[in-house]
Amino acid sequence: MKKEIPGATVPSLTPTRRRIFSLIALAAPVLFFVLLELSLRTGHYGPDLAIFTREMVAGKAMYTFNPACKARYFSRTDFTPDPSPEYFMVEKPAGTFRIFCLGGSTTVGYPYWYNGAFASFLRNRLQMLCPGRPLEIVNLGMTATNSYTVLDIGSELLKYQPDLIIVYDGHNEFYGALGVASQARLAPTRGLNLLYLRLVHFRTFQLVREIVFKVRSIFGKPPEKAADRTTLMEQVAGGKNVPRGSSLYRQAGVIFQKNMQALARLCRNEEIPVIFSTQSSNLRDLAPFMSNHSPGLNPGDIERFQTKYRHALAMEAAGRIDSALVSFNAAIAIDPNYAEAHYRLARCLEASGRLEQAGGEYILARDYDELRFRCDSEFNNLIRAMAGEKGCLVADIEGLFRSVSPDSLTGLNLFSEHLHPTAYGQFLIAGEYARIMQQNSLLAPAQAWKPRSAAIDTLLWQNRPLTLVDELIAARKIEFLTTRWPFQHQPQAVPVIANGDTLRLLADRAVHNQMGWITVHERAADYYLQRGERPRAAREFETIINQLPHHVVAYLKLAKIHYDDEDFSKAETLLLASLQVEPTPLANRVLGDIYLRQRKVTEAVRCYEALARFPRDPSTAADNAYMLALAYLASNKPAAAIDLLEQTIALFPAYQPARALLARIRPVGRSSSGN
Repeated sequence: MKKEIPGATVPSLTPTRRRIFSLIALAAPVLFFVLLELSLRTGHYGPDLAIFTREMVAGKAMYTFNPACKARYFSRTDFTPDPSPEYFMVEKPAGTFRIFCLGGSTTVGYPYWYNGAFASFLRNRLQMLCPGRPLEIVNLGMTATNSYTVLDIGSELLKYQPDLIIVYDGHNEFYGALGVASQARLAPTRGLNLLYLRLVHFRTFQLVREIVFKVRSIFGKPPEKAADRTTLMEQVAGGKNVPRGSSLYRQAGVIFQKNMQALARLCRNEEIPVIFSTQSSNLRDLAPFMSNHSPGLNPGDIERFQTKYRHALAMEAAGRIDSALVSFNAAIAIDPNYAEAHYRLARCLEASGRLEQAGGEYILARDYDELRFRCDSEFNNLIRAMAGEKGCLVADIEGLFRSVSPDSLTGLNLFSEHLHPTAYGQFLIAGEYARIMQQNSLLAPAQAWKPRSAAIDTLLWQNRPLTLVDELIAARKIEFLTTRWPFQHQPQAVPVIANGDTLRLLADRAVHNQMGWITVHERAADYYLQRGERPRAAREFETIINQLPHHVVAYLKLAKIHYDDEDFSKAETLLLASLQVEPTPLANRVLGDIYLRQRKVTEAVRCYEALARFPRDPSTAADNAYMLALAYLASNKPAAAIDLLEQTIALFPAYQPARALLARIRPVGRSSSGN
C-alpha cells in the first residue's frame, strides 16, 4: 500500500488545463448527440418531414407534396392526410407564375377530392383569362391544421420561388394541430410550439419524443385511435368548449395574429405577395353546437333565463312569432352569451321579415358557440386587419358569400354542413382570388387579362372538373360526418346503398379508401360506356386529365372514345398531348392510323417508324409492320414496303395480310425467302 507523505500537497490544474478539460466536458455530450443524429439519419430512423419529395415524371425532375410531413403536427393522432398529387418543376421554367395555396380542409377541397378545391377552379380560370402564361398552382392544404402549419410550411416555401401565396385559414385555430384547445396540442405557449416545430426535424428529437410517448402509454392514457372516435373533428377537439372572451379564447387570437404577421413579414422580405381570406360559414341552417351561460351568472338569473327561454320556445312552436320575439329578447337581456337563444331569435326575426336584424343574430349565435369549429367575427376582423400589412391583400370571402346568398344569409346554399363550401362555393372563392390578382396586376398587367364576364363564368362552371361521381363522393362523406358528433349526440345509422346503384357504390368505396380516385372515375367511365352514354364517359377521363395532367393512361382512353366515334381531330390532339407526357407505342400507332386515313403519309410513316424505338410486342409487331408497309406504299416507296413485308413474313410466317399484300405488289420474277 502506498503511504501518503506528511505535508505533501496535490498539484492544482493550471488555467490552461482547466479550460481544456472544460471544453472536453462540454464537447463530449455535443459530440455524442451529433454522432447519434448522424447514425439515426444513416439508419433512416423516423419519417422524412420535408414538405416535398422529388420524382421523375415524364423524364423531368418534379416536386410533389410529401404526406409524411404530417408527422410534424400530428404525432399521436391516428390520421393520414391525403396530400395533393400535383407536381411542379424542380427547376422553375422561365416566365412561370407559381402559386402555393395554404390552409386546412377547405383548401384541400373537402368533401370533394382536390378537383373540387378552389385551387383547381383557380387554375382553370387563370388559364382562360391569361392564356399562354405558364402557370403552376400547388395545393398544400392539410386537414385539421391551423396558422401554426401555415406559418411553418409558408416559411419553407420561400426557397421554392413562389410568385404568390394564398392563405384560406381561420376555422381550425382552436382545435387544429397545436391549437390552444386541441387534443394535438404539444406545448402551452406559442414560443415553445415554434421551438418544437424546429426541433422535430432532428431524428434525435424524434427518438426522444417516441420514448416519452411510449412511457406515457404504459403509465397513462394510450394514444387515441380513429376507431375510438369516428371523425377527425372529435379526435382533435375532444369535446372541449371555449367561451368567448375567456383566457383561452384571447390566447388563440394573439397566436393567430402573430402567426399571420410572421408569415407576412417573411414574404415581405422576399417581395412575395400574400392573399389572406376572411372565413365564411353556415349561419342560417346550423344551430350552435354548444351553448352555455355567461360566467358568473347566479342561479337566480339562470332560472329566470330558463323560464323566459322555455316560454319563447313554446311560442315559436305555436307559431306566435311576436310573442316568441319578446321572450327571446327578454332571455338574452338576462344572459347575452347563450348562443342558442340568439339563433332562435334570428329564426323568428327572419320569419317576421326583419332580415337585417336576423343576420346580426345569426352572427352572434355563431360567435357565442363555445364549440369553436367556425371562425367568428373577432378572428375575421384580425384577418381584415392584415390588409394594412405591406404586401398583404385580403379576399373578403365572408362578404362575397353573403352578397350572393338569399337575404344575405349564408346557409346550405353554399355550404355542405357547418363550414365546408359546396363546389359552387369553391368556384366563387377562386373567382374572387382571380379578381384580386387582376386588380393588383399579379400574373399579368390588369389590361392583359380578358375582361371578366358572366359568359366566362358560365363557361367555366359548365366545364368544371367535377362529375356526378365526385358529387356522390362528397355527399357520402357528408352523410358520415353529420351522423356523428358534434352534429349528433349519439351516432346515427348511415343509409345503406342498394346493390344496383353502381355510381353510389363506387363513391362509397372511395370514401372508405377501398378504391382510389382515378380508379373510381375509370370505373364510372366503364359504366357509362356499357350504357352507351359516351359523352359522360369522356367527361370522366377529361376530369382525370384536368387534375392529373401527367396521367398518360387517361389521354389514351379518352382518345379511344373519340377515335371510335370517328372524331379524329380530338383523338389526334389528345394523342399528341400524351406524347408530351410519355411516349407510348399505342399513341404512335393510333396517330399513324389517323394520318394514314387522312392521307398524311409523311406523318403516318414517322409515327409507324417510331414504334421501332419500343420493345417489340409479338402480339402487335406484325400488324404494326403491315401498317408501315401500307404507309410506305402510299408515300411511293414500294421497295421499302417489299423489304419490310419480307422481313415480317420471315418473323411471322402465319401472318396472312403481309403475304397477300406482298403478292400484290412484288414485281414478277422476284422471289422471297419467306415463301
